[in-house]
Amino acid sequence: MLLTKLELEEFRCFRHLELAWVPAGLRVVGANGSGKTSLVEALYLLATTKSFRTPSDRYLIHRASGQDLGVPPYARIAGQIETRTGRHTLEIALLFDATNSTVSKRYRRDGRPVRAMDFVGTFRVVLFSPEDIELITGSPQVRRRFLDIVLSTIDSTYLRALAQYTRILEQRNSLLKQLSGHDDHTIEEQLAFWDDQLVTYGTYLIVARIRFLLGWSNDLTESFARLSARTLTLTTRYVSTISLPDPIADELSQLPLAEAQASVSLRYRQVLARSRNDELRRGNTIFGPHRDDVQWMLDGELLAAVGSRGIQRLAVIAAKLAEIAAIYRATEDWPVLLLDDALSELDGEHRNRLLAVLATLPAQKVLTAAEPSTLRHPTIDSLPLVRLVDGTMTFEELAPDEHDA
Repeated sequence: MLLTKLELEEFRCFRHLELAWVPAGLRVVGANGSGKTSLVEALYLLATTKSFRTPSDRYLIHRASGQDLGVPPYARIAGQIETRTGRHTLEIALLFDATNSTVSKRYRRDGRPVRAMDFVGTFRVVLFSPEDIELITGSPQVRRRFLDIVLSTIDSTYLRALAQYTRILEQRNSLLKQLSGHDDHTIEEQLAFWDDQLVTYGTYLIVARIRFLLGWSNDLTESFARLSARTLTLTTRYVSTISLPDPIADELSQLPLAEAQASVSLRYRQVLARSRNDELRRGNTIFGPHRDDVQWMLDGELLAAVGSRGIQRLAVIAAKLAEIAAIYRATEDWPVLLLDDALSELDGEHRNRLLAVLATLPAQKVLTAAEPSTLRHPTIDSLPLVRLVDGTMTFEELAPDEHDA
């Protein structure tokens, strides 16, 4: 998968940008606030329809957008991509409505309007940003979101199941609050439909996550071993609120999908039945994939507890390399790798190890850094270098005094 062209209008600090991309990728240098991360954010948005920086789409639109034309604020991101199955054009328009201070998004693929659900998965990226350290140090919600985003881009059934599960969970929680104090017959009658739907879609999410993590975890262990200068073993395990002992979890990866779902579905229903009174008292759904987690272990101990900041950062980079491998296995197409300031906090040895791995990776790459010297290395010197200043981009070569800075 290759990005061949990117256009930005009124997006963040970019008033207008039109950029052709070479197959190998790009190096981007610029001071803080120059637009490096915004450029990466635009690519991530084309892939996932969401920002990794802010939950509010209003901040994606340039503050002066629309003023010259006398129209409401807007932003536009468009890209041309090549995949193993053909060429595609993608476009996202963000329109600000001042009457209710909301932003609406419109999506077009190959010139035709589509829903967000049908837009996701056309273009695939793997992103590393400094905030990704929260995959280890943050809440379970961060790790669930990681799984949901990856799986949604490679499995359209997962994306639809996730949307349905989220809707059903909201409806069921509302009903649980209303049913407190009712008789058992009324409660069971009212919850039966929502329980069935919750189990149907929740089971698919759990099984898909466990199957994905099997291959991803193996690649994670291998990638971390290649990056680390120490002999340490990094592993992960899925922790479900539905009781799934390790032998059963391993079995789910080997069984046909229907049998794996049936196995989890049975346990899921048993858990719901046992927790009925507790859920009614709390007024929300206690068990299910919306409460699950992924544990990161370093030599058998929790990485968040025993790993230094540097080791944790290295682990997240290894996770991104494993994500690339997992996406390629699922799609037979390499995603675009976005490394936003990934090299700056690594020492020389670990930086060289990462760059050596990147040199063997067929994926298109985008690397950013504040200091030009950070992106100076024989393995990436063939990538075009651009400098960003306040949303303005210029191609250039490293100056001689920057080579060894």
